[in-house]
Amino acid sequence: MSNALAIAAVTAALKDVVDRHLDGLDLSAIGSVGVSAMPLDRVLTGDNEPNQINLFLYQVSANSGWRNCGQPARDGAGQRTANPPLALDLHYLLTAFGNQELGRDALLGLGMQALHETPMLDRARLRQVLAPPATPFGAFSAESLADQVEWLKITPQFLSAEELSKLWTAAQARFRASMSYHVSVVLIQSEAAVRAALPVLRRGPDDRGPRALAASPPRLRAIDNLSLPGLRGGRLGDLLRLQADGAGADSELVFEHARTGLRQSLPLVADGPRRWQVQLPAADAPGVVSVWAPGLHTLRLRNNVPGQPVVVGEPLPWMLAPLLAVTPLNAAANVDVALSIACRPRLLPAQDAGVRVLFGGQELPADSVDTPADASLPSTLSVTVPAALAGAGAYPVALRVDGVDSLPVTLVGGLPQFDPQQVVELA
Repeated sequence: MSNALAIAAVTAALKDVVDRHLDGLDLSAIGSVGVSAMPLDRVLTGDNEPNQINLFLYQVSANSGWRNCGQPARDGAGQRTANPPLALDLHYLLTAFGNQELGRDALLGLGMQALHETPMLDRARLRQVLAPPATPFGAFSAESLADQVEWLKITPQFLSAEELSKLWTAAQARFRASMSYHVSVVLIQSEAAVRAALPVLRRGPDDRGPRALAASPPRLRAIDNLSLPGLRGGRLGDLLRLQADGAGADSELVFEHARTGLRQSLPLVADGPRRWQVQLPAADAPGVVSVWAPGLHTLRLRNNVPGQPVVVGEPLPWMLAPLLAVTPLNAAANVDVALSIACRPRLLPAQDAGVRVLFGGQELPADSVDTPADASLPSTLSVTVPAALAGAGAYPVALRVDGVDSLPVTLVGGLPQFDPQQVVELA
């Protein structure tokens, strides 16, 4: 396949075709004749109009035969899996210029004859024209155009008077008799490395082919938080209840962080017909802080029945709110208040810039975010509450991470109340 210089390379090859055709002719009666590839408004016209044959690329269009060729360039993770070609057709306008009577007509005929006798740009001609250092490419090589799988075909196009009028009007140039040509197909393709799949060694166990399942994949219908009923999302340590179809004793709930792809799986415990419970690990359990992340997650059910293919259901969005430890809980009012907030699970580096502290409903940016190298320690945020917002009263403190707010509430007698460990008293 050719590279990004292919369009300019085709123009250079067409110029060469016309130029070589004129070299074998005695044009002394007309005078010196040049071959150019300029926009129409850049060609000199008038009393001093030179003898010139000009090739103007006036349109680039998609090639209908190749435009849908190839696989998608990237997979769901954004990794490059293929380099589909950019397939183009080029449209040129061949125009003759000159200040002699009948000279322009003669040059137009000569240019048309050159392209008529060269219906294709063969590989040998392209290599001869484009071999480095070739103008205007210099040290950059466009020679790969000769190696593309399709040959370049030159076909005349007979434009109507209306089409020619619109074209010359758009070019803002003086009209001259012209002929249009269609060059197809130019295939521009990247040479970037792609991710290739390994060969298939066996088609299922013992090479007996894939197993087919008649049942539909498991489906999540609803997720309820039993630790904080009525509130969306959850926190580490909460107990969830699922309403699901198609789940079983070998199923598990897969948590995938929407932004980073961190993935964790937890087993299901039966809780009645089509109902299951899932216990989130405690925030202080070993290793938990470093493998979970606050923010938006997608939840899927996955069936791992022995001897059968793994079946994964459709995703359902769910929010994991961070757990906070706020210090100090008591401070003087009407002065700047410096707060320190410990966050579990730990914040990811990509979340630091967007994290916000909610102080009594007022959003404040964090002064600093410190996530220690020790994976067992939480992230610590420092924030200064200005005196103008620090009047006497009780202020619940929450943290907003990727649009997900922490839950500064607890259950007292079965009813939700603000958690005193996340409320700052100013007096």
